[in-house]
Amino acid sequence: MDDMSPLLEMKPKYTRSHPQSIFVFIFNLVCTYHAPSPPGSEQERLEYAVNSKRRALVITLRWANTHSYLLQEEPAALAFLEELYGSLSNDSRVLRALKDLVPDLEKIIKLHSEEAKATKKKTLLRQFSNGEERLQKKQPIRNQDDILLKVYCSDHTYTTIRVAVAATGREVIAAVADKLCTTEELVLLHLSSAGEKLMLKPNDVSVFSTVSINGRLFACSRGQLSTLTPHPEQEGPTAGSMSTFELMSSKDLAYQMTMYDWELFSCVHEHELLYHTFGRQSFRRTTANLDLFLRRFNQVQLWVVTEVCLCGQLSKRVQLLKKFIKIAAHCREFKNLNSFFAIIMGMSNPAVSRLSQTWEKLPSKFKKFYAEFESMMDPSRNHRSYRLTVTKLEPPIIPFMPLLLKDMTFTHEGNKTFIDNMVNFEKMRIIANTIRQVKHCRSQPFNPDICQPNKNQAEVRGYVRKFCVIDNQRALTQLSYRLEPRRT
Repeated sequence: MDDMSPLLEMKPKYTRSHPQSIFVFIFNLVCTYHAPSPPGSEQERLEYAVNSKRRALVITLRWANTHSYLLQEEPAALAFLEELYGSLSNDSRVLRALKDLVPDLEKIIKLHSEEAKATKKKTLLRQFSNGEERLQKKQPIRNQDDILLKVYCSDHTYTTIRVAVAATGREVIAAVADKLCTTEELVLLHLSSAGEKLMLKPNDVSVFSTVSINGRLFACSRGQLSTLTPHPEQEGPTAGSMSTFELMSSKDLAYQMTMYDWELFSCVHEHELLYHTFGRQSFRRTTANLDLFLRRFNQVQLWVVTEVCLCGQLSKRVQLLKKFIKIAAHCREFKNLNSFFAIIMGMSNPAVSRLSQTWEKLPSKFKKFYAEFESMMDPSRNHRSYRLTVTKLEPPIIPFMPLLLKDMTFTHEGNKTFIDNMVNFEKMRIIANTIRQVKHCRSQPFNPDICQPNKNQAEVRGYVRKFCVIDNQRALTQLSYRLEPRRT
């Protein structure tokens, strides 16, 4: 009976996906049923078959509940479970001990099959545009989604193409060439607002998601590379927005920043941290949600620097520093460590920290707060101050994501994945512990009632979701020296 079971006859049809996927491990576990039962009586062989199948099914159910993301992203994962369900249904007619697992597996398949039918492919523009679409609540970006992408030409005109989220540089170039009806060989590159050019490789995955805040994707011939210049809109604002947000409550600003950060953080799947650490090229998977969250950190940091450097009046700059310290304090109160650190790092930027006349006029009370906040950023003893702070907080928490990624990268690059052709499980355990920290931070839902909203919340919400910044450090430094020239 054990040898004739349909469950034993499943063949490995789903190995097209990356071998690192855990569902391949589960599938291989089921395939071990091909091994003959040990010698013994018919009853002993029957018990062996039931126990083996039960163990595999329990692990599979746990995996399916934990990694529902793969069932949405990987058609092969769902197909695997559907075939397993068919085999289990047949087996359970004879092996009664398996019957109680049928409804659990059926429920998972039904849920995700209906989700797959109901979830249509999204065309995403808002996540990486500067339009009002950014005011909408963020939704997770999935591999099957498309993106409308602007790609600029050397004359600063642009073409809009539609490509898959995980499209490679080669596929983007092909789409641009097709749209422009050209047979000329084109190259794809990222051009920063400072004029720095980064040639993108043909096999780079999801190239749009790593574009800097004011950066742009350009497609041109190799002969045009030397003449390529940033688009004027990449320069950023020429005037600050203090007149807009100085009348807004610091607590309201921090609250809306926290709401937005939580939306972005909630969209990041744990697998994206692995793709980021091990290299998304080898997985052919996007890390767009993680990239958006990291991009937000940079944006908040640059917002602080931009506003200070565009503020011409000394007294107003002092008010700005006080405002940012207050906002940072409320972010810490809301356990939004991502924006908290972004604001403090913005104030530590050389273009701001060198403004001695401004800092001298800052009241001592605020200097003390700032010194306390800055001490939390102390990198000594492996960021001990920050880590101790986090251990005292209860979720929900928005963590300082760059440090978590640094931990994972350090672990990955400092330890071999395989030792004597065997998996280095100690390395995997350390990486898993970092990912558990992310899961812990999101183990409780964010309570939107932590702050009593004022009547102008819509205005505050709109403001914090579309910061306009200068992301050129050289330009910011020049503005800083105009405000306070170097003392001789």
